[in-house]
Amino acid sequence: MTPEEVVGVWRLASYTEVGEDGGTVAGPLGEAPAGLLIYTADGHVAVSMMKTGDAPALETYMGYSGQWRLAGDRMTHRVQVSAHPRMAGTEQIRRVALDGETLSLRGTAVTPVGGRAPERVLTWRRAKPEGIAADRIASDRIAADGTASGSTAFDGTGSGGTAFNSTAFDSTASDETAEQQEKETH
Repeated sequence: MTPEEVVGVWRLASYTEVGEDGGTVAGPLGEAPAGLLIYTADGHVAVSMMKTGDAPALETYMGYSGQWRLAGDRMTHRVQVSAHPRMAGTEQIRRVALDGETLSLRGTAVTPVGGRAPERVLTWRRAKPEGIAADRIASDRIAADGTASGSTAFDGTGSGGTAFNSTAFDSTASDETAEQQEKETH
């Protein structure tokens, strides 16, 4: 596996804990947790996971961000900020495996449970673009083949942040209007 194969957005498929007998049970976020894992090409990582459903739980959200590196089958997350301050400044080392569109990370819990640090397995599936990202991809494909003009939803040239280009959502905007608005954002 190469770092390029890991870059992208991943959705949490399962989060389990391995018992002393080798069997698995639901992890601390319950039976059906939701989550996103984002690896950028420049080495940043962001993880957000939450419990779903109505059942009470001690843990309802886990999240952190920082930097990542891959060496063989070892993924290291150097945590810079975290929902759990005790994790900030630590390195979380996981065994990693990639099988097609499925990424698995295995490691021990940060906080011991019942006197032991259980092994946890997080399984992620590559996220498919949806919403604005899917619209942008479709627009870019149309523009690339020349069959229609498209505009991007976001323009990264705005000062002090990202400028919003409203013509992406106005189906009546002419090419001239879009060009004028584009000039105004630069």
